[in-house]
Parts: sequence; structure tokens; C-alpha cells
Amino acid sequence: MEHVETIWITGATSGIGQALVERFVADGKRVAVTARSREKLEKLANGRNAVIPVQADVTDEEDVKRAYAEVRDALGVPDLVIANAGTHINMAASELDAKNCRKLMEVNLFGAITTLLAPLPDMLARGTGHLAGVGSLSSYRGLPLAAAYGATKAGLNNFLQSLRFDVETYGLSVTAINPGFVKTPLTDRNPYPMPMIISAERAAGYIADGLARRKMEIHFPPLFSWSCKLLRILPYPVYHALVRRITGSRNRRG
Repeated sequence: MEHVETIWITGATSGIGQALVERFVADGKRVAVTARSREKLEKLANGRNAVIPVQADVTDEEDVKRAYAEVRDALGVPDLVIANAGTHINMAASELDAKNCRKLMEVNLFGAITTLLAPLPDMLARGTGHLAGVGSLSSYRGLPLAAAYGATKAGLNNFLQSLRFDVETYGLSVTAINPGFVKTPLTDRNPYPMPMIISAERAAGYIADGLARRKMEIHFPPLFSWSCKLLRILPYPVYHALVRRITGSRNRRG
């Protein structure tokens, strides 16, 4: 009997997560979907056998472990786990506070790490598996209004890159996913122009294709993401002045 790929994805009820679920189901895969809202999960599953709703809060380690146990009972040890749950708070200098910074860290960084560590012992024992985390091109270098958000995504990128060294000898793959601007409820909050913004469905296409090839990093849209990569090699004062000019932040105080 042909093996049906099994996937567990967090942050599954909106944006990139929801678009990925639909793409995976269309490709004949079975997907366990996790988010905080049971109602939204049931709506996403819509009675489909290929979609298994598993409610959890990724900021609660015990809740994530319980959710993973449910996923394993339903699907076995999944072939692919995608830590996609995330949030964003734009914070100008006058709005920065430790509480909101900590919230972003708990969801975007520690929530992702907790999700990926839950199935890790089973994958190591089995000798196969694929772990992926959704970061952001904002992780490459600092940006206005994104001190905390960018830090969470830079931390996740480094975690994934380092983890790859430790698990690839066991037969596991690790992928860092770094999108540019994708139209989602989160980016709808942004008070500034977003160059080369794409739909969640198009983003899901880039991600699904890259995961199928087990790429170390998936970054998109290509023209924008390669431009961001090139910006990383600029001397920092040049980069700083350029981003100030592009974003108009040199004329804005917060």
C-alpha cells in the first residue's frame, strides 16, 4: 500500500497555515491541524477525514505535548512537522514594553521550539522526519517597528540552522521558511507599504514545493528575498541609511 504523507501544522486556521492545509489536502496528504480555537479548527476540518483538528496553545509546553500525543494516536509519528503559529505587534519606540516583547518571544520563538521538540525523540528513534519553522525575511537584518518581531524570527532561523547539524546524521531534514510580505490578517495590521506582497495561496505553493525538495531554506518571493539577501552584505551604516530612506522612518518618531 502506498504511503500517505502525514503532516502536523500549527497556526493552521488562517493565513499561510490555512492555505498550506488546503494545498496538502489537495495533494492527497493527511494533516493534523492545531490552533487555539477549537471552533475554527472544526470549521477548517469541515468533516474531512484528511484533516484532524487538535486544539492547543503553543505557549503551553504541556498542552503541546498533549496535542502531539493526539496527533501520534491519529496519524502515527508524522512525516513532517511545521511550526507555523506566530503573531506580530508593530511597536514604535514609545510603545515598546517588555510584556509585548515577551508575548512575541513566547509565541514566535518558544512556541515554535516547543512544537518541534515534541516529535523529535520519535523521529530520532525512527530515523526519518522533516522539521520546518516559519520565520520571516525580517530575520535577516533589523527593520523599523520590528525590534521584537525580528528578534524572534532571527532566533528561530538560528535554532533551525543549528538543529540541522545535530539531527541530519539521524536521517532528519530541517527547513527554515522565510516569507516576504504575505497578505494575511497579521500583515493587514502593518501601517506601511509592503513591496511585492503575495497571496497566502501563492506562499503555500512556494512552501509546499520547497518542502517536497527538502530545501534547507525556502525564501520568497524570489526577487524580493534575493534582494534582502544582498542587503545583508552591505556595510551596516549603508544598510541603515538605505532602510531609513526606503521606509521613511527617518522622518517618523513613535
